[in-house]
Amino acid sequence: MAVNLVFDRIDAFLGRRSYAGIVIICLLLAALIARIDALTGYEISISILFLLPIAISTWYGGRHTGIFFSLLSAALWLIIDDAIFEHPYANVFAPYWNAAVRLCMFLLTGELLHRLKMHLNAERMLARTDDLTGLLNVRGFTEQAEKLFGVSARHNRNITLACVDLDNFRNVNEQSGQKEGDELLRVLGEKISSSLRASDVAGRMGGDEFAILLPETDETGARSMFDAFRAALLQEMQKNNWPVSFSMGVVSCNSPRANLDDAIRIADSLLYKAKTGGKNTDCFASYPPARQ
Repeated sequence: MAVNLVFDRIDAFLGRRSYAGIVIICLLLAALIARIDALTGYEISISILFLLPIAISTWYGGRHTGIFFSLLSAALWLIIDDAIFEHPYANVFAPYWNAAVRLCMFLLTGELLHRLKMHLNAERMLARTDDLTGLLNVRGFTEQAEKLFGVSARHNRNITLACVDLDNFRNVNEQSGQKEGDELLRVLGEKISSSLRASDVAGRMGGDEFAILLPETDETGARSMFDAFRAALLQEMQKNNWPVSFSMGVVSCNSPRANLDDAIRIADSLLYKAKTGGKNTDCFASYPPARQ
């Protein structure tokens, strides 16, 4: 348990560092290892510890950064072993052969770590993605939304959350079958993804309910965006002869006290108001409410 706690803290520390920060940390580690190895002499070698900056640079900086530190570490090991220690070899090419073998070991280690990271990232993405629509699932959306609300609170910036519900979706399932309903949701997921900005976040919260988060967006911007958004979704429904419309509850937060739970609660109440008010409409609000 204690070991896991230590590694979790190290991972959290390194995970918050920028790319430049990771490179600097790895350069300092490589320099420290090289210095200690030079001081201890060839009888006590710690050069295998070069795998540490290689592993860190690959995991947090990417494959090419790991390759750079593999080359650097192999070169430092060669310099220490051949130039500083002046270790005698029976063959003049022996130190270069050893350096090549070490480099291959470093590169192989880095490549394995890179592939492991890619595999874990893919598994993590699958666990947070809705299979049918390709949007985030509840877990994935909540994680992303909490991060964006945190950024919004720290920098006192606007953020908008919308809860979207399909009107008359049940009729499609009952009249045309679940397969047609699934196709509708799949097409809708693609249309939502293509209609949003790269910075926006969309998720399927279950059934025919969706959530959309717009960072850096106030109520005025949200109204403009969702007017065009609704028109695009309705056009897609009409093109496929699906008798479905959309009700939306949209809350724009402009207070550092706002959090995801508050936003969901308000957006849900606005959505209920839109559904009971005749459907196929939007209800907007700001949090906190504008002073009269």
